Amino acid sequence: MGLSGLCFAWRIADKLWGLNFGISEPVAVIAIGLFIILTVAFIVKFRNNPSLPIKELDHPVAGSFYATFIISLLLIPGLLLPYAPALATLIWVIAALAMLLFAWYVLRKWLDHQQLPENAMPAWVIPIVGTLDVPIVGAHLHIYGIHEICMVFFGIGLVFTFILLTMIVSRLMFQAAIPTPMQPTLLILTGPLALAFTGYESLTGIQDVFATVIFYFNIFLFALLASKIIILPKACPFFVSWWSVSFPMAAVTISALHYAEHRPGMSHMIIAAAFLFVTTLVIIFLAIQTLYRIFKGTFASLAPPVTDRPYC
Repeated sequence: MGLSGLCFAWRIADKLWGLNFGISEPVAVIAIGLFIILTVAFIVKFRNNPSLPIKELDHPVAGSFYATFIISLLLIPGLLLPYAPALATLIWVIAALAMLLFAWYVLRKWLDHQQLPENAMPAWVIPIVGTLDVPIVGAHLHIYGIHEICMVFFGIGLVFTFILLTMIVSRLMFQAAIPTPMQPTLLILTGPLALAFTGYESLTGIQDVFATVIFYFNIFLFALLASKIIILPKACPFFVSWWSVSFPMAAVTISALHYAEHRPGMSHMIIAAAFLFVTTLVIIFLAIQTLYRIFKGTFASLAPPVTDRPYC
């Protein structure tokens, strides 16, 4: 997801500033290749332990991360669209239907079973607000009634964005702090509003007061949450959950680039360029850390080891 978002960001930057760094398409190839590798790895995992994925899906928090597979399927058509529009459209249709069904399934599960307040984690937004990813690529497809289809998903995602953000922020303020390995997922909360801004602009073709309010509030929210998690690497080990910052950062970067495209002031251009630069560096850092720890055999899972390390 993060690599797909980074590809989109560099494509927009190339168009906006006339860059020719050749970054976007290699990133697209890497994103598709890793998606295939991870899909095969999951199939092997399922074959070796069929009950484990089912237990994860039933978990009140871990189950939400299964939506990342569907969201990746929604984003990959955007990578393929310039080269294989028919294949991109087919994948998008399958992913959009899967996103709707999975969002419905998760909501029914929440409504049918009482949920504990402490389980309201940032990851909760992924399966429901993931519907906001549908118009990102869908708005550019040549399908009959595509605008109305995208509006359905956009409406579901936008309304539940405000509902879930209210619930999760309330949990962060009035419940115990979330576990250390899950702290990086706080940045997920900036993703929905960034997607809402981009989707709103794609579906309406304008940047009005509503879009501007969403954009600036999300920039403030990003600064607030980033200031909380930026010190974590100094005190906490590298967990796979650190990858959860990649897609929200890419989504915010894309929104900043779109904002600068329609309001080409110097300050807007600087903000967009800064986001693009930092997001690229962060994803490179995550990739290096991941590869290094895999080869060293020290890659940490989401379950933190028992330690006297102070909470960070």
